[in-house]
Amino acid sequence: MNTAAHLRRAVDHLERHGLHTGHHFAASDGSLDICAALYLGATHVLPDAFRTDDEAALALIKSSTWAMNAIRAVYDTLGPTVTIPESDGPDEVIDRVSHWAATAPDRHSQPPTRTEVMGRLLRTADALDQQATPLAA
Repeated sequence: MNTAAHLRRAVDHLERHGLHTGHHFAASDGSLDICAALYLGATHVLPDAFRTDDEAALALIKSSTWAMNAIRAVYDTLGPTVTIPESDGPDEVIDRVSHWAATAPDRHSQPPTRTEVMGRLLRTADALDQQATPLAA
């Protein structure tokens, strides 16, 4: 599987379970933080730590190359308007992507909707597919 496929699977999980923007990476109702959805899309599993232990969940995310590739792909699309971390290490990349999906860009706006988050993931997947496909002559 490739990163684009993992992004599309994350969209399926967000559509099915909902977007969680509160405490922990997953809620008791099954809704998922964007990074939890990306982890699940990449690994096909979501350990209980995502509902109960943020530090353990972060460690799991960072240990998955596939999940980090998907999160990094989203991170790379956010541009300079989403400001939270100073560097681009794994914790900051995860924080920035979660922050973008859960927080309004300014006090006059609303956070992105689940549909907007899913749209960004799909556009990112499409862009990755286009980069991987050579242009026809």
